[in-house]
Amino acid sequence: MYTMLSKRIVFIALVFTIESLSAQNLSFYKENITMKIEGDYFYVTGLYYLQYSGQEMSTLVYPYPIDAQYGEVDSVKIYDLSSNEYIEPVYNKKSGTVFIIQGNSTGGIILQISYRQKLLANKAEYILTSTITWGKPLDKADYQLIIPKDYTIVNFSIPPDESIINDKEKVYYWSKEYYMPDRNMVFEFVK
Repeated sequence: MYTMLSKRIVFIALVFTIESLSAQNLSFYKENITMKIEGDYFYVTGLYYLQYSGQEMSTLVYPYPIDAQYGEVDSVKIYDLSSNEYIEPVYNKKSGTVFIIQGNSTGGIILQISYRQKLLANKAEYILTSTITWGKPLDKADYQLIIPKDYTIVNFSIPPDESIINDKEKVYYWSKEYYMPDRNMVFEFVK
């Protein structure tokens, strides 16, 4: 019990510290996210664009949704496309992954982050509301969701802008500018 409580306190302290650092040195201004529901898994791969005013290291938390209908997250990969380097997570927890980025002389950082989450029910979620902690809307945000053709989305928390159906898949698209999300993307579906 004491160990679990200690870990939670450390994680909360890290999140508080990260939010403080984010406000001072980092600006998160753009994201391009591809999500896929396949079998019993939800796959996410995203490009995250940051402006960084320093060259020192900064700690970030990448959050995951927590719900009785979602299983564990695995296969977490973080890659800094700006420096062409893989970033090893410092800490993985059900609620998120903690990692460290290094500033560079250009001030621009592009991260590619991907993960897989087990789905325990016919529901998947991508966290958007963490954008609020950055203190400003995203300049640009693009999202796509890919599902098998024989699946049906019965509820979108945010309706898509458009969709395409091909021989094997349905693809839904969202494109936003000056975007401050007020809710997460949640997809309820039937197979």
